[in-house]
Amino acid sequence: MNTFLQAIERWLKGPGDANRPEPTVTVRRQYVPSSPSSRRPGSRILVKRTPRPYWEERGWRNEGGIYTGNYQTPSGSCPGYVTVSPSGRIEVFIHNPPSVLQRHPHWECFQHRKDGWYFVHPVWPVADVSAGILGVEKTIAEAYEL
Repeated sequence: MNTFLQAIERWLKGPGDANRPEPTVTVRRQYVPSSPSSRRPGSRILVKRTPRPYWEERGWRNEGGIYTGNYQTPSGSCPGYVTVSPSGRIEVFIHNPPSVLQRHPHWECFQHRKDGWYFVHPVWPVADVSAGILGVEKTIAEAYEL
């Protein structure tokens, strides 16, 4: 069995979400005075985001360019993985996506592979791993709203 399939198998049989630490968010606020041309009175608050990537915040793991974790939405979670090729191409996969996705206009982008895995064909090249994860989570959430 190749390294890729072994990594996926370890992840599927792993300890689960119970041992994953909750993500922490650090917010530093800085007051920025409104510009003279602004129509809003008072100061604005500039919130600096923690430089931690989204995939890491959501508990995904990286093993040699294979990111494994769960797509998380208010309606539930689905296992998935994301690969990064040596050329930088990012490919996104989901395992047994919820049937509600079949109503979504982007269902055609979910291409069945084997053993319940689906490749998610992007409309545009995926910018980074976090963007791939966010895109799938957004699509799942939208499908539940239809």
